[in-house]
Amino acid sequence: MMKKWFSIGILSIVSLCCLAQQKHALIITISVYPTESGWSKINSDNDRTLLVPEFERLGFKVTTLTNEQATKLGITQSLSQLAKQVCKDDYVCIHFSCHGQQMEDDNQDEADGLDEALIPYDASLSYQEGIYEGNNHLRDDEIEKHLASIRQKLGENGSLLVTFDACHSGTVDRAEEYVEDDDAPIRGTSAVFSSNPFFISPESKKVERNNTLSKPEGMSSLHIISACQSFQRNFETKKEGKYYGTLSYAFYRVLKGSHTWNVNSYPLIEKEVRQLSIRQIPMVESTYAF
Repeated sequence: MMKKWFSIGILSIVSLCCLAQQKHALIITISVYPTESGWSKINSDNDRTLLVPEFERLGFKVTTLTNEQATKLGITQSLSQLAKQVCKDDYVCIHFSCHGQQMEDDNQDEADGLDEALIPYDASLSYQEGIYEGNNHLRDDEIEKHLASIRQKLGENGSLLVTFDACHSGTVDRAEEYVEDDDAPIRGTSAVFSSNPFFISPESKKVERNNTLSKPEGMSSLHIISACQSFQRNFETKKEGKYYGTLSYAFYRVLKGSHTWNVNSYPLIEKEVRQLSIRQIPMVESTYAF
């Protein structure tokens, strides 16, 4: 009898938790990669120290993955766990601060023949047959599947905001009269990950500032902010003697100026990025019409 009432009590607690709208944040930051990976050190740890206290102040349940914790398996397991934890109508924020790279499309679903990928702790810069062939790169296709699972769980009135403070690939022209920090670390590489050593990257440099996403029935809204265009590099910004990701610092400024969480604040984040650096153009994708 006692076991029965105990079980009923646990189910009641779970039900009550799902009745109350909650806020969840998953913060993934990688500053130092293994030496043999070929990836340079960046300052994502600084991003984490800025963002976590602000999310906590606004009432978020914060989970962090840092450096060696943020392997591809660690990241995908955390995304799957997040999908299990959230309830209908919750708010979710997922933030990535790491390297980024473009790689050859593996399923012919990209018009330019390239996938964008985030670089987990255990991913290498270059293709080496039989040693590293890209298995630990986190492709955009894989990320999309995890986001769809979370959106389905959140339901029509939930909300998911995803921010990518990583570059994809390429270079960016800048105004000659504009002077910016030439020593600023760069989050990514212009080299495309490919098994073909003679692979030539397409010369596509179409700027897309805003893109309206579809909102399937039963799924939450989705807002994605990328620090730069797919053909651009993502430069860090220096504030009070420390380097931060440009998007991370912009996000921090918006959070710090907020008394409550407002899912509609994503245009303010984009505006902050544009004010911080002329070298890169952020991109916003949202189920809300622009």
